[in-house]
Amino acid sequence: MRSQPLSQDHGIAPQKSSVKRGFTLIETVLAIGIVATVLIALLGLLPTGSDILSEAGRSTVGARIAQQLIGEVQLAEYDDIDKFNNQQRFYNDMGTELRSGGDQVVYTARIEIESGNPPIPGAKESEYLRRVIIKVSNNPGNPDFTDPPAGDDGQTKPAKSNYNRYSTLVVFTGKDKS
Repeated sequence: MRSQPLSQDHGIAPQKSSVKRGFTLIETVLAIGIVATVLIALLGLLPTGSDILSEAGRSTVGARIAQQLIGEVQLAEYDDIDKFNNQQRFYNDMGTELRSGGDQVVYTARIEIESGNPPIPGAKESEYLRRVIIKVSNNPGNPDFTDPPAGDDGQTKPAKSNYNRYSTLVVFTGKDKS
């Protein structure tokens, strides 16, 4: 049997019961400070990410609308393309065409058919070539399809517009005479 050590007053010395476990107050405050800093930084990114996500959605729906309209023009007879000129169409938030303007309108699209031959560098002029421009606005109240003026520096690069512009060329390939 083992004897217990004596204290200086010749009594039995108290035994150490267990090792101290846990965090000190300083460690806890530092950990909370680090977590709070990271959370504030992440919360600061939410509005930017939300804006980017909604702009990507608007751009995707606008491109889908433009692709649908370009397809319609390309499928039409070449002689009937002018009937599309200056048409305005209305769409809901998912890009589904609506019969008329109303409360559900989110996108407005305008089709423009340029008259004359579009200039193509290095190519001869052709009377069988037309440029189709689709302008899609996500301003449901009163879309402004006017082209913005050229930049102040005199270059031809336009300023930011209130719509997205999509264009393509339509070629007359001839009719079957049989």
